Amino acid sequence: MDKLTKGTWIVNTIKHLSDVRQDTLELDLFGATEQAGKAGLLLSRLASDQQEIVDFGKLRVYARQSSISPAEIKSYLNYLRGEGKVDFSTDKHGNVKETEIYCFSSKDAIETASQLYEKFEPTPVENASILGLQTTFELPRFSTEFLEVLTQQGTAEGVANDTLSLQRTFGLVKVSKYDEEIVYNEYAFSGDPSSIPKALAGLSNTDRDMVSEVQNLVMDNPGFLLEAIPKHIKPEIISIMEGIGLVDGITVKSLAGEATFLTVPQLKGQGLGSFSLSEDVFHKAKILLSSLRFGQAKSCYGRGSISSSDKMFNIVNKLLRKEWVGPCTAIGQDYQLLELDGVIQTTPAERGMYYMLLRQQEVGHLVKQILTMNKVFQVDPSMDVSLSQQPTGCTIPEVRKKEIEAKTTEPIIRLRSKMLQAIRTGR
Repeated sequence: MDKLTKGTWIVNTIKHLSDVRQDTLELDLFGATEQAGKAGLLLSRLASDQQEIVDFGKLRVYARQSSISPAEIKSYLNYLRGEGKVDFSTDKHGNVKETEIYCFSSKDAIETASQLYEKFEPTPVENASILGLQTTFELPRFSTEFLEVLTQQGTAEGVANDTLSLQRTFGLVKVSKYDEEIVYNEYAFSGDPSSIPKALAGLSNTDRDMVSEVQNLVMDNPGFLLEAIPKHIKPEIISIMEGIGLVDGITVKSLAGEATFLTVPQLKGQGLGSFSLSEDVFHKAKILLSSLRFGQAKSCYGRGSISSSDKMFNIVNKLLRKEWVGPCTAIGQDYQLLELDGVIQTTPAERGMYYMLLRQQEVGHLVKQILTMNKVFQVDPSMDVSLSQQPTGCTIPEVRKKEIEAKTTEPIIRLRSKMLQAIRTGR
């Protein structure tokens, strides 16, 4: 397994395990994964297209978003400095002041996580877990087949059984009873892996035609506005399609309102030659696309409406030319998730408006390809990037359930404002 593939599983495992109670003793078996995964998450947020200095206020927010406490920040910076990806200065008390970034792509950040993982001396269970995640990403497996795949790749039989048990306990894999027990990756196969044929078989011919119509609409128009689905399509058809993984929904909430946009899992393409798409970058591209679509569908002229496709392309091209876009009110409100993920940076203008600048160009390139080709087949040839697949939906459910959807209480709004203020001002 190459470093990039291994790194994606390490990073996504720790994203998932961050929801597990941290006093769970079995987490000790994933110590190398935890350290390497958190370091990779932090570095992916710090990554920029050019050398950059980040103040401690911004670093602290990125660290918290990566499940790293303030007391741990210096340790993780030391890990990354050892890999040549950052350097940092301290004050007279030894506290971190500024961090200089030498990581210029998400690919580099993910591969660095893989390198650190090996240095942290992973347990046999950790190594087997990565193999298990990869094999269930490729196909749902009968549990006996899952164990056979692991043992054929050098995992001891006892370790293989322990790994399957732990993966089931922590929800890293799911198990379905369908004649015989099936082990599957819920991020590659949303819901029960047998649910798609069973769900479609239970529909009438008319309903199946509606499913096909929605699929064609969304495939031809990535980021399709849910409200624009034709009225004759039953609402439950969309719910079924999203539930079984035929479409992905992203809901963008803003002070101006909310809107849901649909994409299909096949959007990332099957890959050509050695090319395939990093889900971390793909996830960010989906959010940027949805934020732009929100401006097109929901914003009024006074706050930053994107009034035409030509204007949409102009904005994306300006971002890719490293030009500031704006000013408008929407930038400060509708792009906050991207700001917290390090994709963009903003600077204030007058009357509550903001400018934005793209920090991670690979995300912008993917959005441009999605808009122009409806499907991502290749990366821009000028980009020194070789990306790798990771599980579809590993981040999408987080976005749908945690980051975007229903997080609008007053305390949450105030806390998020403080985090954004730290990124924007360093205080």
